[in-house]
Amino acid sequence: MRRWCERSIIPGPHPELSDSAAVIIASGHLTEPARAIMTRRMSSGLPIPTAQAVLGDGRGGFGELRRMHRTVNAIEAQLGNPMIPGMVAPVLRSRRNTFVRRLDDARKSLVNGKGIFSTSIRGIRRERREGVHLELADRERLFLGLTYTPTPNVDSGGYVRRAGTAAIDRVAGMVGSAAARAGLERGHRWVAELVGDTDTFTTSDDARFVDGYETILFAAGSFYDRVMHCPAWHSEHFEIQRTAVDLHAELADIAADVIALRTIRIDLDASRRAAGFDADFTSHIDGREGALRPVWGELVERVAALASVAEVVESAAVELRVLAEFAHTATIDDRIDRLVARSGDREISVDNTKRLTEQVRSGEEQLRIYRDVLQGNILRLSSTEGPKPR
Repeated sequence: MRRWCERSIIPGPHPELSDSAAVIIASGHLTEPARAIMTRRMSSGLPIPTAQAVLGDGRGGFGELRRMHRTVNAIEAQLGNPMIPGMVAPVLRSRRNTFVRRLDDARKSLVNGKGIFSTSIRGIRRERREGVHLELADRERLFLGLTYTPTPNVDSGGYVRRAGTAAIDRVAGMVGSAAARAGLERGHRWVAELVGDTDTFTTSDDARFVDGYETILFAAGSFYDRVMHCPAWHSEHFEIQRTAVDLHAELADIAADVIALRTIRIDLDASRRAAGFDADFTSHIDGREGALRPVWGELVERVAALASVAEVVESAAVELRVLAEFAHTATIDDRIDRLVARSGDREISVDNTKRLTEQVRSGEEQLRIYRDVLQGNILRLSSTEGPKPR
């Protein structure tokens, strides 16, 4: 986990976060009472924002919000370049405005809350009494948090080209023609900046992130998804473990701490730049940074504990499938028993029954081991919750 965060890379391909994981992580941008409202809604099975409701059909998950938000920022940075050709700027502004409109439409869908939050006076009062109503200002912050959804390879390039198509291609051709007048190297750079196909583009299967903070958030969300999507976690075998930990609240707390830590880190870096050659102030900043290291270490341990829970639950799921197959085999053995009994030969059924009994006992013992290990991992999640950064 530490190595992943240091390199901002998680090896191998990874699916984007589910809507539930993205919303919980986005709730880390909310105040603690508002964050508790979102976790209560999830624990109670109440509706939460979904990508389909916010973005519309066929737009992908909340990672699409992140890509659009990054694209708007990238285009605005390109428009700030005084050397950009005159024929390029209008097209870039048009593309920026298109993405801004899409983001605004998505924001309105979430904030209005139709089909998600109660909109009638009676419904709002009921949700407030039950402590599950998210106010409009908090929905605005939740949407802002969703535009920062941890997304693999968000900086891999090409998004403007994929979204812009014909107009972008025409202007890219115009810039290419202008390269002879402006210099070939400069023209190629304009084309690369326009379409987003920079030298940082990678075809690697690894999941790359902006920084270590986004990396650890994505890892935590992915482990949460693995647990929640595993049938074994929802089976009667782990009923006690499910009641021992609220995974929604755990992921929300991890997200809130990571976001707070990253904000402090940015503020410290800004203070360091402003300090200039003030040795005393720089020394004070160094001391405060040192105080934050244990907080980061605790966060890594909490996510590692969540990873262990996911691994144990997935291993138990395999064992449960084996036991289910044994149960199916038992019904076949019963039919064999009846057939063999009529023929007077019972040895086959006895052997089968003994073998099946041994296998079932072995599987049940393995499940008991998984339950014990899982309980230990849940205790790790609880014991590693250190003081939250202010």
